[in-house]
Amino acid sequence: MFLAIDVTKPLESTADKFAYGGQMLLIGMSVVFSVLLILWGSLELFHLIVTKLPAALEKKRKAKAEAEVEVVEAAQEAPGEDEGELVAVFAAAIAAASEDDPAGSFRVVSFRRV
Repeated sequence: MFLAIDVTKPLESTADKFAYGGQMLLIGMSVVFSVLLILWGSLELFHLIVTKLPAALEKKRKAKAEAEVEVVEAAQEAPGEDEGELVAVFAAAIAAASEDDPAGSFRVVSFRRV
């Protein structure tokens, strides 16, 4: 076996001493490189979290802002249009706004045509 060393018997020959030293060298280097690999992996994970997460949140915020602009534009163009389309636009805006908290309380109290 590779790591089977009988520690009860003394190392007698130089070859036994070199074999024991080589095994200890391999075990030590394996442990060090394993820990370094774990550290590298965790740093890469934190790097992805720090760089990708804010970008995704910014993209989501921009999409909400664009939806709000579309609702305002639709409300300004609405005087001669069908009210069903206007209600659909408002419903889409409400759905987009409540995407973060779908169970949140949102109630339309009133709306006024501009």
